[in-house]
Amino acid sequence: MKGSKYLSDILTSARIQKFQKGSINAITAWVGSGKTDFSMNVLHSTLPPDKHMLFLTDTCMNREQVLATFSNVQAYDKDWRKHMNRLSKITWGRYPFILKDNITVMNYAQVGAILYYGHEFDWGAFEYVVCDEIHNLVNYAKIKSKAKDIIPVNVHDITIDKINDTLATLPDVKIIGLSATPSNLWQRFSNVNYVLSDAEMADLYQFEVFNEKPYRDYVKVLRNIQQGEKGIIYFDRITALEAVEELLNVRNHVTASFWSLNNEDHPMTQAQKDVRRHIVEHQLIPPNIDILLINAACQTGVNIKNTDIDFMMVHSQNEDILTQVRGRLRHDLNLLHCLKMDNSIDVPCPVPAKYLNRVLMPSDTKAVYEEVRLMKPAPKNEIYRWGKVKDYLIANGHKIYQKTQGHGGKVKGWVIEKI
Repeated sequence: MKGSKYLSDILTSARIQKFQKGSINAITAWVGSGKTDFSMNVLHSTLPPDKHMLFLTDTCMNREQVLATFSNVQAYDKDWRKHMNRLSKITWGRYPFILKDNITVMNYAQVGAILYYGHEFDWGAFEYVVCDEIHNLVNYAKIKSKAKDIIPVNVHDITIDKINDTLATLPDVKIIGLSATPSNLWQRFSNVNYVLSDAEMADLYQFEVFNEKPYRDYVKVLRNIQQGEKGIIYFDRITALEAVEELLNVRNHVTASFWSLNNEDHPMTQAQKDVRRHIVEHQLIPPNIDILLINAACQTGVNIKNTDIDFMMVHSQNEDILTQVRGRLRHDLNLLHCLKMDNSIDVPCPVPAKYLNRVLMPSDTKAVYEEVRLMKPAPKNEIYRWGKVKDYLIANGHKIYQKTQGHGGKVKGWVIEKI
């Protein structure tokens, strides 16, 4: 682990008093340097007696992780005003003391939805509004809403408007943005105050990667995973995750995958939900699972503290995603497989419809790989043949299996289905 300080060692109470009003106080700190602990402990300790903190997360899983980890927090509900004054008496040794449950936790989409429906939600009661993983608030605002019949606008846009309005009209409410990758904030916020200097960032703890291996051929990486190896694999798309998991299962790896609970197009099974709950509650991959597969919904808010992880694989060319996904493992990492930035292999041409959903004989499979034209790296510049093309198609959203046809059921061919 590099560095020697946690965020709480640098941002003391005296520094907090100097946070700017009317600006996003952006705290750029590495994954694992203690951003959430700083918020829940040091920042919380500076609250005036009659004030409260609003802690906003980017995803439901991040919200659940915070609620499961810290005792002085409460989830938002419609009676939030009543709960803001609740006191919990806690005995510590011989000395009882009073701790306020005055941190309200919710995610950005909740904020936008509540405001859209016109519910009372006055931010004047908060001393601090902490925006965790604030870069994702900007990212999610770019995604078109799938529920236009319910809410015809992106709720994250509404949340951004609320923050900007608070900066302009409630200057006593200090807005704090936490992120390891905040480079996109300028796109939606005009007043950003970067709190830490470069020298202070260099002093922060940072998890290390001892061996980074760029790859062009992700199927080759999957094939080289040894039995019993423990790993975490990231792909953006759920269909790709499912295809990769199928490839791993065929090779007898014990896997699990999960994504957003709110994804109606790809609802999770109960087994997947159980794995998700186990990780939220214990911050560990279930012991019977060797390889965990996650997608973009889990690139933040997931804390995994296993000490037996052999590798991670991040299939993305986005440096911010690489940073965030790597940070899901709260330990140093021996081996990181990452997608090479140039000349990455992909399927350049879709499988023609005439080859889908029917039994393909050898002459047909030859026609398939000649039309798909998956190329070998230079200087060979030859097309891959059926064996390699089949693996790539499976990893890119196709189901491929063998089926007998004619001649007494003794002639086998291949069937390609688009998932």
